[in-house]
Amino acid sequence: MNLDTASRLLAVACLEVLLFAVFWLFRGADMPFLAFAVIGVVVVQLSERPRRGDLLAALAAGSVVGYLYLAGGRSFGSFTAAVPVGCLAFLGLGSLAILGARAVVETRALRPLLLAAFCPLLMAIVNFALLATVEFQPKVFDHYLYRFDAQLGGQAAFQVGRWLGTWPALQAICFLVYSALPLAAVVFFLLYLHLRDRRRFPANAFVVFLIAGAAGFSLFWICPAVGPRHVYGDAFPVSPPRSVPLEAIPLEAFPRNAMPSLHAAWALLIWWNLRGQNRWIRRAVEAFLAFTLLATLGFGEHYLIDLVVAIPFSLAIQASAEKRRLPASAGALLAIAWVVALRLGWIPPSSVAWTAAALTLGASALALSGMTTPRAVSHNRITEAL
Repeated sequence: MNLDTASRLLAVACLEVLLFAVFWLFRGADMPFLAFAVIGVVVVQLSERPRRGDLLAALAAGSVVGYLYLAGGRSFGSFTAAVPVGCLAFLGLGSLAILGARAVVETRALRPLLLAAFCPLLMAIVNFALLATVEFQPKVFDHYLYRFDAQLGGQAAFQVGRWLGTWPALQAICFLVYSALPLAAVVFFLLYLHLRDRRRFPANAFVVFLIAGAAGFSLFWICPAVGPRHVYGDAFPVSPPRSVPLEAIPLEAFPRNAMPSLHAAWALLIWWNLRGQNRWIRRAVEAFLAFTLLATLGFGEHYLIDLVVAIPFSLAIQASAEKRRLPASAGALLAIAWVVALRLGWIPPSSVAWTAAALTLGASALALSGMTTPRAVSHNRITEAL
């Protein structure tokens, strides 16, 4: 074994031990976001057109991992389609092992391994970061957002939640689509990397995704909120409170990641960047966006105003990634102004609230419409590494 192979073996071993440890410690089969992130590893392996032997080896390795996971006292979750999702996650871990074995002997095989590891590691980092918001932000401003939604004509989250409650099939689809954001991100990255004509992509997919995550996390600290499901408990979605005091309330356990809705922003950004692809991809992304927006409200994770603010926020991220300074600045100013105003308890009359929301959406749409011509996508170290 030469030095190059030995160094690759050490690096791959450390990476895979880390990923398997993350799956074990966070109970990956009981955590839908992490499970779907690991399922993305299967997609990465399939995109490399593996040999039949590699697929069978991944299946065998995944079966062993699943057996050890369950024998170790872990279990499948209680969420929708938990067993098939968990089994596919075990298969993802099997695929990870095979991708790692290939990377030890072939330098070019490092690229799919790094991509496969990207989303699961990102999920682990996000979880640790969100735990910090609970520790350092003991109070939440959900009553402020609830009161603003009331000025927009009612509690949209409660209404959508009741709709989903009467349509179990739609509720199941929305849950799976909402949880599959990490898997959608993997597909997004693969399309970007494998597309021959990068000019059809308005911006670097990795840059868009990472900037959105970092910027959104920063805004969580200005107006920490958790969503109506976690604040109003059993009252959601059937009985919205008639009135709530305009005050911050102490709350434990739940991440402060409601304002703005990063879930909605990421879905919007994926849709925007894939709008130039073929009809089947466009239709799939449109459906993904629609079900995601329904889920953000219907599962009580966000208020309507969270989604409104996600629009100029998405504009700022996309324009920044495309190096368009004017729309980037305008979107950032709009998003920050909203978050600060809501944090300070700005509850205007209904007509003013509607006008402000409509102007925000209209201005953002107008700015996005002026960005319909994709610019040349620059490479950077992230892309080159993958």
